[in-house]
Amino acid sequence: MKEEQYISVKTFCERHGIGESFVRSMYEYEILHIHFEQEGGKLHLEDLPLLEKMVRLHNELDINPEGIQAIYHLLGQVESLQQEVAALKRRLNALK
Repeated sequence: MKEEQYISVKTFCERHGIGESFVRSMYEYEILHIHFEQEGGKLHLEDLPLLEKMVRLHNELDINPEGIQAIYHLLGQVESLQQEVAALKRRLNALK
């Protein structure tokens, strides 16, 4: 069975120069999952690229957590529509 790997929220925040409150707000807006333990929260390594993208949106474009949640939702919709278009193209090609 695959062993799951995590990084602590504190470590992530120190390396990226952000406050833990930002990461907690991403959790509260259901953008990422935090596994809470006695020592504090831990992030799954698979969630890091998404969180790093959200940190860049916040730092470089000065987007607040509410805006990041809206962007995250819209990106999910775009991805879903792209998958639907690809499936329809495959069906169309099969009919030719």
